[in-house]
Amino acid sequence: MEKASEKNSSATEDAVKQMASLQGSGGTQAAALQALLGPLLSQAFGSSQSPTLRSLLAGRPATIASPGRNLRETGLMMTEARKAALIVDDGELVGIFGFKDMMTRAIAKELPLELTAVSSVMTPNPEAVSPDTTVVEALQIMHDNKFLTLPVCEDNGVVVGLVDVMDLIYGCGGAEGWRSIFGSAMDVADDGSETNSVYSRGSMRSSGTGMSKKKTKEPTPHDDRPVKKLRPKKPMVSSVDDSVLSICQMLASKRGDASIITGKNGGLAGIITDTDITRRVVAKYLDPASTSVNDVMTANPTCVSMSDSAMDAMGTMVENHFRHLPVVDDAGSIVGVLGKHGLV
Repeated sequence: MEKASEKNSSATEDAVKQMASLQGSGGTQAAALQALLGPLLSQAFGSSQSPTLRSLLAGRPATIASPGRNLRETGLMMTEARKAALIVDDGELVGIFGFKDMMTRAIAKELPLELTAVSSVMTPNPEAVSPDTTVVEALQIMHDNKFLTLPVCEDNGVVVGLVDVMDLIYGCGGAEGWRSIFGSAMDVADDGSETNSVYSRGSMRSSGTGMSKKKTKEPTPHDDRPVKKLRPKKPMVSSVDDSVLSICQMLASKRGDASIITGKNGGLAGIITDTDITRRVVAKYLDPASTSVNDVMTANPTCVSMSDSAMDAMGTMVENHFRHLPVVDDAGSIVGVLGKHGLV
């Protein structure tokens, strides 16, 4: 799990997709998003007019690689920019390559990074949107298509840049604005019924040492809905004795992007994500086959309880830039993970 200092963008992306998933679908959802964002846009920009992607990307360099660039060089660029790479050939967008692609299409398959061109493993011909697309429209496109990022191009094909949900939400009022959106969305979705969570009660127990249990505030009438309403997904589990390569191969086979790491006593020891693989293995020139996950994982990650406030749990992710958040039951056993893997 990345910390705030790593400024990973996927945390807010998780929160907004979680929010959108609670609202239903179709025109009703679009109208709800517009209604919820309106007051925040007015506060942030002085009007209820949604800003465009052009305004959000102004002055930001695009993360661009040529098709012939090798995977090591591309990974270094992605690490520095903390963004997926847009693959551009002769001024035309021809592909996109993300952190999960690096883990599942390169590391898991043991490709030689210095000898493999990014064009051979990229996602070709990605859909792009106009820079005149509004933030609200972009949020809706991301949710409807389960996109994690959106390339932005002019009508003539000139690449403007890349946006993710963090860019969009912080363009609409920041972390506090997000809390208002999420709270309102929960109000819209809450019909008094219980939402079943997906988890295994017999999974891991916390080791009692190192694990940081997030202490949430006493819930108010507005945000007393529990974490279980967010439907945490069953965690994918590895051991501290496993190699980075074996974990990448496991996650690739299960289409996952993060693994909970258990210690020798079976308790929670850490977490490793697709972004960690690029930042801490590829960019550090480490050999995935001979590197223990214990050396590159995020140790002792923060957790929340199934009975904690959903608002506070998602606020923890947004405000601390966490990409994934382990969830424990009342007995302290790890029973789920909040994160984008449950929404794509």
